[in-house]
Amino acid sequence: MRHTLFLLSLALTLLVSFQSCIEDGLATSASCQPAFSTDTLRLGTVWTGTPTPTYRFTIYNRHDKILNLSRVAFRDNSRDVFRLNVDGTAGSEITDIEIRPNDSVFVFIEATIPETGLTRIETVTSHIDFLVNGVTSSLPVVASARDLRRMHAAVITSDTVFTPDYPIQVFDSLVVAPGATLTLDPGTQLLFHDKAKMIVRGTLIAAGTPEHRIDMTGDRTGNVVASIPYDIMSGQWSGLSFASGSVHNRLDFTTVRNSTEGTTLGSLASLEMRGAVLRNANGFPLSATGASITAVGCEIAEGGDGVISLDGGTYRFDHCTVANHYLFSVFGGPAIQIGNVKGSGATAVEFSNSIIYGLGDELSPPDLTDTSIRFVRCLFGSSGSDDDHFVNCLWQADPLYLLDRSKYIFDYHLQQKSPALGEAGPCEFVEIMSPDGVDIERHIGAYGPAR
Repeated sequence: MRHTLFLLSLALTLLVSFQSCIEDGLATSASCQPAFSTDTLRLGTVWTGTPTPTYRFTIYNRHDKILNLSRVAFRDNSRDVFRLNVDGTAGSEITDIEIRPNDSVFVFIEATIPETGLTRIETVTSHIDFLVNGVTSSLPVVASARDLRRMHAAVITSDTVFTPDYPIQVFDSLVVAPGATLTLDPGTQLLFHDKAKMIVRGTLIAAGTPEHRIDMTGDRTGNVVASIPYDIMSGQWSGLSFASGSVHNRLDFTTVRNSTEGTTLGSLASLEMRGAVLRNANGFPLSATGASITAVGCEIAEGGDGVISLDGGTYRFDHCTVANHYLFSVFGGPAIQIGNVKGSGATAVEFSNSIIYGLGDELSPPDLTDTSIRFVRCLFGSSGSDDDHFVNCLWQADPLYLLDRSKYIFDYHLQQKSPALGEAGPCEFVEIMSPDGVDIERHIGAYGPAR
């Protein structure tokens, strides 16, 4: 009986002690404050009406007692731009979130900025206040957005000009109908949603300048994961297609990037390019069948299947860079792949003053006997020797790009010690160099891409 009474008394004592610990386990001193994993919340820049990527940060309790977040709320969020979730609880104001000793909770933030009617980027700043033990701590929150023009399954049926006032977001497709000309003014941005495409059946004049380039890319912003940006991801949209019979097209100081199929030309299509950059496609950044292309001072790079595919037609490349350091798969073939090299309708190709250098093989087919294919004053990384099809070329040379693949830097300008500098001749195709007074030789290297 005594033993039973002793155990009962001990149990009651332990229960009272446990309840006392719970009561005494809450930090109440004003000096007991949380710590944060960041001092500023930067949500990046997106398009108005589109949510930012969700930003996550951590609140730490560095103390040996429970820390109670009495109130967590935005101080100035009158337009309901920002949204908040603390430890799984969402709301504009959240109360009584407890953090156990030496533990932490996650906080998630995102924002949607409504349309502004402005042509510039608008930046919105707020603060998250954390009330703990009578003391308020604050973290600034910054988000930016820009208005854009949205187009769904658009068809251009008459001569039209796109200006750079607002970026243009394309859903599904943008088609230039036969007989119509679409002109893109300097600085125009075309942003294509997932699987969207551009088809030119009429004529496209992309009239970029060295100071105000035209950009055609996917519409995703922010990072895929961690510090890897969407800006390096291929396959974000289908690509730019010049349909059979589409003529008088120009890509001047225009970038076409991050697509699935790259830039393609059908039979009898024609394209002239100055200072263009075609890069980062799941397939080929540039492919053509029975078409005509003249390119000066262009960069064509990064493709899963290769860089350039030509099959029938006439092609001239001068002061261009052809490179492949594609990230997302093993290369499907050599950088330059040429089909239909002999017989009726054989492919005619000339590269002059150009660099063909990168990972993987450079050229297919390697035997150019009795073909209309020539490389004049070109730099190759592979070994070889001059003949009727390779004239005054540099062999087994490293052009020394400003490239760091491990850091996702794909810069094909040349280091000062590059063996290519000073080795190229004058531009071979003067007829497309300066139709509007632009001296393209100021914007291309001795070899290589537009400056």
